[in-house]
Amino acid sequence: MSPFNMRSLSLVCLFALSASVTAYDKIIAFADSFTDNGNDYKYSKFPPSPPYWKGRFSNGPTWLEEVAKQMPNTTVINRGFGGATTDDTYVHAEFNNFEVPGLLQEIANYTVPGDENSLFIIYIGYNDLNSIINPDQYIVTTPLTKDIVSDNVIKGIKNIEKKYHGKQFLVMTCPPFDKWPVVKDADKAKANELITSYNELLKSKLDKLTDVEIKMADTHTWFEKAIANPEQFGLRTDNGPCVPGIGNTDVCSDPDTHFFWDSYHPNAKVHKAEGEWATKLIEELYPSKNQTQQ
Repeated sequence: MSPFNMRSLSLVCLFALSASVTAYDKIIAFADSFTDNGNDYKYSKFPPSPPYWKGRFSNGPTWLEEVAKQMPNTTVINRGFGGATTDDTYVHAEFNNFEVPGLLQEIANYTVPGDENSLFIIYIGYNDLNSIINPDQYIVTTPLTKDIVSDNVIKGIKNIEKKYHGKQFLVMTCPPFDKWPVVKDADKAKANELITSYNELLKSKLDKLTDVEIKMADTHTWFEKAIANPEQFGLRTDNGPCVPGIGNTDVCSDPDTHFFWDSYHPNAKVHKAEGEWATKLIEELYPSKNQTQQ
């Protein structure tokens, strides 16, 4: 059996906090391009589609759309924006004059029907850390540090708690983008150290939030194993991205063999597998109202 299909708690860090778990009826995600289901495209017509699939930053649905497919009786609300950082006043991306909102701005400006019965997913940090490695790829007002980024995630959780009375959170770790084509070989060791230390720092700060229930999904480990064994998806990592860079219209002739769709994002097959893994994890960690009524 593939390690990504196992209901294994080895891929999640659990925080034993004082808040009790309440069955949820909605999943609400605040995130970046790994989750974006066309939000950027709605405002910017980026990325170009085709060759990108219906405004996704991949060649098919994203992982959260797979979660929604696997959980048809649960409302899934997607507030992922491609290029999102934790706070766009520090660093932001811009596509066709659309300034991408950060996590704090997504929460403040893109209202959702959330409440204490919602499960909030936070999947952010990749662009923040990448801006430290590749600052030329972003609009930098104030350079970020891992302390600022992790503090912004904490602020986001507190803002959700205040605005929506949110009590249940699943926070995804930063994936190992040091293995992505976007990071030059000379920067890979630096990126690896930054990502690892950031995830550890974030965990330590989340552990101190005792009035909410927080569980941290180890996306980093999941991707490490996926990249080490791409054959399970019928993919390869030694052939580079199918689309060079990001937003280009030049496409390889064999897109279904590339682990990386472009230099920043994985193939839709990877999204599907990540979504299947995430669904099992969510069902294991948090009961939904639909589950409790069965």
